[in-house]
Amino acid sequence: MSLFRMLIAATLVFSFGLSAMPEDSYQSIIVESDMAARSAKTGLTQYTGNVTIRQGSMIIDANQVTVHYKNNKVSRILCTGNPASYQQSNKLGSRVLARAETIEYMPTEELINLKTDASLSRNGTLIKGDSINYDLQNETWKAKGDNQSKQKRIQLVIPPSRQAAASETVQPSTSTQKESDSQ
Repeated sequence: MSLFRMLIAATLVFSFGLSAMPEDSYQSIIVESDMAARSAKTGLTQYTGNVTIRQGSMIIDANQVTVHYKNNKVSRILCTGNPASYQQSNKLGSRVLARAETIEYMPTEELINLKTDASLSRNGTLIKGDSINYDLQNETWKAKGDNQSKQKRIQLVIPPSRQAAASETVQPSTSTQKESDSQ
């Protein structure tokens, strides 16, 4: 394996392994793009054109992905697209899906910043805004709207609880039974 490939593989294992399901970090990393370029001098690696990065449950799709290094470690991964997307299962098996025109992933801080027409879906809850900051470690988020953008206010969609959904399905069948008994 070439030094370039080993460096990219080590970079992605480190950067995505932090918040991944434990078995994700043991999976092969597959990067597909139309083009890739690396500068040893600046420490930037850039993938362009229909970029897909996969490692276990983690999938990133973007038009362009730039990997930034600081002190020989990945400090920032910048993904752009229309939209770019990030998805991954957490340790409990629930899926996180993030979409935005710009996704900034900072692995050492375990943060994902979504900018411009952003959405984050987790456990059935959907958050939309102009920008969303998601803390992978603490599973907390902050969302903002922007008067100048398409997403002027945030939108939060919270699904009904499973318990409420179960009781709702029981009630109609009970009333249906009573209606058929009275006929």
